[in-house]
Amino acid sequence: MSESINSSALIKHSKCFEALQRLGFEDFIGSQWSCIEPVLNGHDVLALLPTGAGKSTIYQVASLVREGVGIVVSPLISIMQQQVEQLSALGIKAEFLNSTQNGAEQNDLHWRLRRNDVEILYMSPEKLLQPSVLGLLEDIPIACIAVDEAHCVLRWGKHFRPEYDQLGQLKDVFPSVPVIALTGTLLRSKEEEVEQALDLSGPVVVRESIKRPNLRIQVSQKRRAKHQLLSFLMKEGLGLPGIVYCRSRRKTEELASWLTENGVAARCYHASLDHETRTQAHTAFAQGGVQVLVATTAYGMGIDLGHVRFVVHLDLPLSIESYVQEMGRAGRDGRPAFALLFYGLQDILQTWQFLQHERGDEDDFWQLIECLETLGCRQDAVLRVFNEAGDERCGQCDRCIKPVSQHNVTIAAQKILSLVHKTKGIVPFSSLIHTLLGKNNKSVSNYSLQQSNLFGEGKSLDESQWKAVIRRLLAAGYLRIQQIQPFRVCLDESCRAILKGDNQLILSPDFYYPVLRESDCMPSPDDQSWNRLMRWSVQNRMHEHLSDVQLHKVYEANPKSYAALSRVTGLSVERLKRLNAAELFGDLEYG
Repeated sequence: MSESINSSALIKHSKCFEALQRLGFEDFIGSQWSCIEPVLNGHDVLALLPTGAGKSTIYQVASLVREGVGIVVSPLISIMQQQVEQLSALGIKAEFLNSTQNGAEQNDLHWRLRRNDVEILYMSPEKLLQPSVLGLLEDIPIACIAVDEAHCVLRWGKHFRPEYDQLGQLKDVFPSVPVIALTGTLLRSKEEEVEQALDLSGPVVVRESIKRPNLRIQVSQKRRAKHQLLSFLMKEGLGLPGIVYCRSRRKTEELASWLTENGVAARCYHASLDHETRTQAHTAFAQGGVQVLVATTAYGMGIDLGHVRFVVHLDLPLSIESYVQEMGRAGRDGRPAFALLFYGLQDILQTWQFLQHERGDEDDFWQLIECLETLGCRQDAVLRVFNEAGDERCGQCDRCIKPVSQHNVTIAAQKILSLVHKTKGIVPFSSLIHTLLGKNNKSVSNYSLQQSNLFGEGKSLDESQWKAVIRRLLAAGYLRIQQIQPFRVCLDESCRAILKGDNQLILSPDFYYPVLRESDCMPSPDDQSWNRLMRWSVQNRMHEHLSDVQLHKVYEANPKSYAALSRVTGLSVERLKRLNAAELFGDLEYG
């Protein structure tokens, strides 16, 4: 029992533990009680809890204990349906009201609501704010209103789904009903924005640390990204289940197909797929039918999986909050997990352009880039963005595992800034770099830059290092992108400090995840022994029992008996039987 719950509270709120047991739990975890107690007493709550903290349990318990029906505002129909199915299986009277229901179904639900025969009701903001629905709810007791995934109020409320921006009017309609807003990651600077958007009244703010000691963070520059990913899956991700995030729907389909062709069982998931196909992809991944789910960010919100061992980003997230939330889907069970992100200068430019088209928050994006370009420990850099104290060294990110010397590139920065100024910011970065490297090619001659006094004056750095300098200048705000097509950048006033030498620009060498060597190649996708081994490994979570090296030895040995497999793995025959080892190569003999 949590020490924060004293005996008087236990007596006063014994119904909470009855509700908890109905939900299939024996005790509260983390900050759940700290969120529930204020709601029971009629107070608004802003709960900022990381992935895996049990946010849904909080509003479900509050709904079951307080008088009336608990209203849950949920962003996706799939989440509503999933939670209603789970609660109904536990004997809890949970329903959803959305556009998939016909008139008869909605009328039946209205009838049950008026007779207090519903304990928890899920709705989208669009449905909840309909006058007919608000009128119905005004006539029945409301236990509480929970706004799940509350960051959507800021992310979607301005343009994409304007009803999110109107949820504050619920306080006018239900002034005495406590509201609890829940989200996984939110910068402290945005707490007040959410409070104002929802018109929360002096809310109790409960925040848990986003620190994930079990998560090994790696950031790699892109160089043949697909092959770098395959190298990761062959080495650190061998046989482990994980999610690969891409921005475009077409890219998820192409990558899933390519991985499958190269011996990795993969499926894709994106919003344009029909509901049945998405459900099949999720089920296959959740139950170990495939190793890798290649997905857009449509996959993840409301997904509750503890076995995910890695999250890879092949495209940049749009904000530091998205990055933390998405990589936090790995290692929810507390066991070691990986978070690997690939990006380069071109990704920064493309993502910036995407944000302009989608009217995304540019400041949030640059905050992410600044974090990625910060020197030192990755974990510490992320924690500092969220105003949390970290360690100078986490001991497991790529910066801590292989510390490298830092270099002063101030003179190089002065050269590139001077060249941007002289070319009025209309020359693409690639042409500027080729000018500094003294390459007399078309990208240089098109702008007559071979006549520049800086032509060939940057040969002390190679092309990738010049890109790193530009990334740092962009991340620090010394350079600012104005448009991509046609290209235009400008110098920020702050760059004077670099040009005068008052500020220094320091770089650490980039980390590149190496591609596979010829000798490391994956077995053929037609190799049935390999496919069975990978399927067995994923389905039985063999990473908990065997190392990557041992799995390779199993493949090479191709054992035909329990005794032979036991010798290769070091696991007892009885344990191998419990792990369904007979699935490997047919019925194993006992000899």
